[in-house]
Amino acid sequence: IKQIKVDASSQSEYNIIFKGIPSSPGISFGKAVIIKPEAIISPNLKIDSSLIEDEVKKFLSAREILITEFNDVINSVDINNKSVIAVLETNVFLVSDPLLEEAIISKIREGYSADSAIISEIDSQNQFLRSAKDHILREKSIELDQIKERLIAALRNQYMNYSLDSGSILVTQSLTPTDLIKLHESGLSGLITEVGGISSHTSILARSYEIPEVIGLTEATSYIPDGINIIIDGYSGTININPSEDEIEKYYELKSREQEHKKTLGALVKLPSETTDHHKIKIMANVDFPQDIAHAILVGAEGIGLVRTEHLILSKQQVPDEEEQFIWYNELAQRAYPNYVTIRAFDLGSDKYAEGITKHEANPALGFRGVRFLLQRKDIYAGQIKAILRASKNKNIKFMIPMITRLSEILATKALIEECKKELDALDIPYDNNMPVGIMIETPSAAIMSDILGRYVDFFSIGTNDLTQYTLAADRTNEMVAEIYDSFHPSVLRFIKIIADGASLNKIPVSICGEMAGHSAATLLLIGFGVNELSVSPSALLELKSRIRSTTISEARQLSKSILD
Repeated sequence: IKQIKVDASSQSEYNIIFKGIPSSPGISFGKAVIIKPEAIISPNLKIDSSLIEDEVKKFLSAREILITEFNDVINSVDINNKSVIAVLETNVFLVSDPLLEEAIISKIREGYSADSAIISEIDSQNQFLRSAKDHILREKSIELDQIKERLIAALRNQYMNYSLDSGSILVTQSLTPTDLIKLHESGLSGLITEVGGISSHTSILARSYEIPEVIGLTEATSYIPDGINIIIDGYSGTININPSEDEIEKYYELKSREQEHKKTLGALVKLPSETTDHHKIKIMANVDFPQDIAHAILVGAEGIGLVRTEHLILSKQQVPDEEEQFIWYNELAQRAYPNYVTIRAFDLGSDKYAEGITKHEANPALGFRGVRFLLQRKDIYAGQIKAILRASKNKNIKFMIPMITRLSEILATKALIEECKKELDALDIPYDNNMPVGIMIETPSAAIMSDILGRYVDFFSIGTNDLTQYTLAADRTNEMVAEIYDSFHPSVLRFIKIIADGASLNKIPVSICGEMAGHSAATLLLIGFGVNELSVSPSALLELKSRIRSTTISEARQLSKSILD
């Protein structure tokens, strides 16, 4: 963020683009409404002993006012919107906590004012959350701070003005879920906050209500003038302050295309990906770049099933350092949140990256590639693992190992992951300690051993392109054997069934992220085999959902059985 303060008189000459964290997708144009943070209140303000009981009553009254307000909002929300109701009920639980009530009253009886007691006790409880290594817990501390501010506001009979002009973009330090719901009813079209997290309740609600939101814009309430025009882009996290006429015109063109696209897709985007007899099939998208995620989400992707990371090396012909990788993986995770992103480790071979491979390979596809290369180049592998772990702090990253042929490759990788975790712990860097680790199954050896391998991993992803070429001994890039290379060959189909059964035996999900996942003739077969996740290019996603929603699981199973027979 460029550090600049603006005099309101010079707004006409002021134009700058700020960059924050994209938290809720969408774009919007409107006037900024600034809410300045309240002045800091001392947690050590003493009162006369004669005022103690009055202060206790004031606190209890403020608490009841807040609980009633939360419950009123809960009752106003559509009963089918369970995620919104769950968020609000969590707030009621926090305010109603009897231990918190007892601690605040005890503090007041020691001779402190009600607002000082509230600040002292909530800050004390919040100290653990703020110092936690877990990123999610640290974000919860923001919500406790919001409860604290609302209690103090109720004590002082201060209430937010929810009357906004339609199209207003709110710029504030933070916002409670209740405030967001009320402001949404008033026509709020965008939200910018100085603090917050993409997994916070407010951000979850912003996505639910399709309100574009950018968070983490430090001191935004000081830098952005009240009433100035803003374009907020919740896909990229950019905020254009006082845009030019040309920029506004581009915005309207972009918004028009976004709306036309949604209109064309119709209700299918919002409908669940399930068969007519309600068997759930998760559909995800394959992407290569962070900017691809916005389109994937727009067409209804429930996550990112495959991110190929090799191009980070291929584009520069050198391995980017850990920090550069972290920035890239972190952007992927933030743009996709709260959906999962499956990041595949570098799938390299001498045909792609020869540095460190001294011997010429006549057949790189059967040579020193994938996890074989990575375990020999642990400097590269460890750097990538640490960068991915750091980006996993919001708990929406899955890590996938390519080109597995034997169990020892899985065990060696998991041991290296544990070493990387210890390095991050020593530096007090947060990460998801339970980041799911899965494998690409793209070799016959892994397929045959899938029932055993499934004991050691959290998910399977079938790479049908390589599985086909290795099973049929037919190079998929060789035109002379193009007729032999066929993903519908009975042997390939039997392997897919074996892998799906191995996943089911170990109670782990199995996806397909190869070309076959999007093939119109394959959908019923794959579902019938027991594949429960399909990952395709965003452009193929809605057609895939349409096929899923036009069949039953029993029909799919019957077809797949007859084909195998």
